[in-house]
Amino acid sequence: MKNLFLLFLVFACFLHLEIKAQENYTEDESTRNYCQCDENFFSSDTNSLYSPGVRVLETGFKMALLEKTIIKGSCWDYINEVYRRSGFADQKGTVFRSKKSGPYAAAQLVQPGDWVYHVNHQYNNIEHSAIFVCWKDFKKRIAITLSYAGMNRSLPGKYGEYQLNSIYSIFRPVSATLK
Repeated sequence: MKNLFLLFLVFACFLHLEIKAQENYTEDESTRNYCQCDENFFSSDTNSLYSPGVRVLETGFKMALLEKTIIKGSCWDYINEVYRRSGFADQKGTVFRSKKSGPYAAAQLVQPGDWVYHVNHQYNNIEHSAIFVCWKDFKKRIAITLSYAGMNRSLPGKYGEYQLNSIYSIFRPVSATLK
């Protein structure tokens, strides 16, 4: 577990710098802990270095920040490609499924690497797909996710904060042996 903690800590520090570069943030009190995950992330047994969720996160990290891969299309197309490249295109389990209007999933159901469909309250309350990374503030339901803005933009996916109090579907990568 310590190795995962250290790996994620390095990842979070790198991610913080990349987010600042992506959105031209200046270092001040409001951005200092922008992508820092809360302690709940590190207490989960599902976050082993070999879990399907971590494999999805590694692939997403590589595509978004290292390769700056562009997948034109929708947010769904981008997340689907991350799952495909991770080896989970056809290996997803349904954790929760509803409609955009609800009912909504309990926040405790979400795990790192999950594909979440949620209402994007920050942008006209539209449907949005993202990969859940961790909770920044569990009580306020503020999460760090990897997503793509969609609309066929020539941009790579990026990490950001989203209000995830209206998750209406959760899909989880599963290994062939666990399926």
